[in-house]
Amino acid sequence: MAESTLSKISWSEFRPDQRRLVTGAAMTGVGMLVAAAGVGIMVYEVARAGRTWTGGWEVPPAELASRALHQAQSAAQAGREAWASYQESPLSSR
Repeated sequence: MAESTLSKISWSEFRPDQRRLVTGAAMTGVGMLVAAAGVGIMVYEVARAGRTWTGGWEVPPAELASRALHQAQSAAQAGREAWASYQESPLSSR
């Protein structure tokens, strides 16, 4: 049976420069912090702009949501009542 390629490799010769590895890891960490700060600033600005935009509406978003909920509840109640009072027609029993 043939030897595997991994068994033929002399792993004792694999010696990466630790200073470069540490430098790369540090730069990656700094880059991640900068990216996280950038995402935080973007989220803050989008939220601020959304609040400013909705603050200018004649009807506040909470009232719009309340109206929509009331309409949905009324429609559901009407549907329940219609279903409860439904009588099968003579044609549908065939």
